[in-house]
Amino acid sequence: MKLVKAPLPNPDTPFEMPLMDTSAIKRKWIDVAYTPDNPHPARKLDIYLPNSGDGPFPVIICIHGGAFTGGSKDDFQVSGFVDGVAEGFAVVSVEQRLCHMLPDGAYAADGQFPHSLFDFKAAIRFLRVNAERYRLDPNRFATAGDSAGGYHAIMAAATAAAPAMYDGALGYPSADDSVQAVVDWFGCGDLIIESEFNASAPPMALPDGSVMPRIVFEDVFLGLKCVEHQNLARFASPEIWITDKLPPVLLQHGAADEIVTVECSRRLAKKIADVCGPERVTFDEFPGWAHGDPGFYSDENLARVFNWLKAALK
Repeated sequence: MKLVKAPLPNPDTPFEMPLMDTSAIKRKWIDVAYTPDNPHPARKLDIYLPNSGDGPFPVIICIHGGAFTGGSKDDFQVSGFVDGVAEGFAVVSVEQRLCHMLPDGAYAADGQFPHSLFDFKAAIRFLRVNAERYRLDPNRFATAGDSAGGYHAIMAAATAAAPAMYDGALGYPSADDSVQAVVDWFGCGDLIIESEFNASAPPMALPDGSVMPRIVFEDVFLGLKCVEHQNLARFASPEIWITDKLPPVLLQHGAADEIVTVECSRRLAKKIADVCGPERVTFDEFPGWAHGDPGFYSDENLARVFNWLKAALK
């Protein structure tokens, strides 16, 4: 049963997504500051609980896509994951700093790597420390996201407890930031491959029939050209952080993805299998599916995702 519905989309920009209608979810906290001692307008999250039950509930901590520059925690990209409340999950949708465009056409540096990852990991620590208050099970956390959100979902899991990927100033520095499962939908993987893919791609067609020049968002996110600074780009890519401590991962990607090449997930799946064993990764490649294809949000696929999560979180 889907509880989340979407109103009409906002056509102002090509990255505006329709917002979720979560009125059918009765128990929720909206705009919770997850770095209360280091406030920032972007560091907020929404918590949704199943309409019945006392918990503690297993938790899906999701983060939206938007090419590292757009999207929001209440947009329809995360609606599939938020529908997990109907399957007995608590679902948390996290906002973080973005590389939003400034009036002069430049991009805000505070949303570039690694700041947004630091934010997301601070949200995980906040939720673990405050698990009892929000009826969450601190031993059953999963990260999930699509596109840029998929990148953050796998990066947060892979860099758990890594000193170089941690900002204690954002709060709860001694709290555990590990998770027990990951769902990555068509996420950015190797930033070099993805940068080359977007740099060589044709302009993007917009719904009104016009075209928009292709922006290499991976370069925007890194703050440098990935192909010219490959050591830094590898440092910012998930593959280099994979260890045998990585929790189970579900990767789903469309073979016809025109925004994030499916090669990102193919390579990531192979790296996880090589390091952790093939049982640690499940890779679904869907022929003909494009970026954000409606098939990801279908009843059939969501049932697969939630059944996989139930098994992974036991």
